[in-house]
Amino acid sequence: MFANGKPRYWLGTYDRWHLLLPVAFLGVLAWLWTFPPAPALPEPVVPVAPPPIAATVIDSPPGNTHFRASRIGDVEGRAQPGSVVVLYYAPAQLALRELGRMEVPADGRYRFRLAGFAPQFYTLKAVAWTRDGRSSQSADLYLWIDADPRPTPSPATKRRKTAR
Repeated sequence: MFANGKPRYWLGTYDRWHLLLPVAFLGVLAWLWTFPPAPALPEPVVPVAPPPIAATVIDSPPGNTHFRASRIGDVEGRAQPGSVVVLYYAPAQLALRELGRMEVPADGRYRFRLAGFAPQFYTLKAVAWTRDGRSSQSADLYLWIDADPRPTPSPATKRRKTAR
């Protein structure tokens, strides 16, 4: 271990290089130990989808039917209770227009009164909106409104006209 009164690692250049490797390794370990530990990654947040809303349905009148202009009644249907249902209509193949809106009561039923429609083809659609912005829409309902027939004169009216 000692040669000429000095420790062996001071003797030659060969021993210095061998001493450099463990000292460098210890230096790297000390350098890594001075860094703080990496922060733990937070648990991934899985988004929770809001529950779906009830389907919006138009129950009455039945679709693809003909109506007389004087016989148009109500549009009735079901939607999510507490939502706002908007009824849209479109004459012929034009863009949808709002016909009316109402808040759906607790029983989930809504009703709109139809009146004043000219005889032609119409498309109806109901869309329900919840307070948090979710929506549900009904399938398109197609109606054909026919003109009311002209009243035919009674036989008594015909006799009065010919008697003049």
